Amino acid sequence: MLILYTKNGCSYCEKVKHAFAEHHITYEERGISDIKHLEEAKEKGARTMPFLVDTSANIAMGESEEIIAYALEGTF
Repeated sequence: MLILYTKNGCSYCEKVKHAFAEHHITYEERGISDIKHLEEAKEKGARTMPFLVDTSANIAMGESEEIIAYALEGTF
């Protein structure tokens, strides 16, 4: 399962969400305006947004280009 942590007004977050929509990639979005989601992201190592967690592969990453490339590989 892909979980994408995002921040309101973040152009990099929008870039990733647009790429996911364009390629029909299923994910769960968790906005960090919800303190619960912010704490989850921090616990998983997030320092910037967007931040992706692949729960099935135990992988986490935070660069938008890296997130898009990983999702397009479709190995999750």
